[in-house]
Amino acid sequence: MIRIFSYGLVIILALGLGANWIIEKALNSHEIPLIKPVPEFSFVNHKGKSFSNDNFQNKITVLDFMFTSCTGPCPLMTLNMSKLYEAFSNEREVQFVSITVDPTTDDQKKLDEYSDLIGVHDDRWHFLWSDLDSIKGLKRDGFMLFSDNLPQGHAIKFVLIDQNGNIRKYFDGTDDSSQEILKKDIVQLLKDFRS
Repeated sequence: MIRIFSYGLVIILALGLGANWIIEKALNSHEIPLIKPVPEFSFVNHKGKSFSNDNFQNKITVLDFMFTSCTGPCPLMTLNMSKLYEAFSNEREVQFVSITVDPTTDDQKKLDEYSDLIGVHDDRWHFLWSDLDSIKGLKRDGFMLFSDNLPQGHAIKFVLIDQNGNIRKYFDGTDDSSQEILKKDIVQLLKDFRS
């Protein structure tokens, strides 16, 4: 009877240790989903240079849609993007892209002035312009985000794109806890890229 009890205890301990190992492994693994590739597009950045989906190659990118005269969520989104821009200032492989949803107001000159105003001092953050129909199409079909009632009706999401031009994850551009997860995911993609 003692022998059966001992075997039973050993089995229970083994199962418990196995379960702990599986739980620990799950908590420490950091899988970032792969959603879909960014489709082909070609816009113009705030310096008048062409910027297309090819510019996502070999870069980890955080992208959002915004407009410079927004009095709603855009200032907070821009502040959060600025924090990321500074946090990864030593990482040349990390870039930031903001696409205006108000191309009538936000011409190249306005976007360039805006980039200066918020402290963009290098080529790691691009502000993109195109015609409204192209922006709507890219937003809706390319990034699967709401594109009606622009400029006010734009999404508040930050989109994480990997070095192969794949959309990996969406984040709330106004939420601090979401920003912390985004930072961790950027670090993880950098590790994957460099390994």
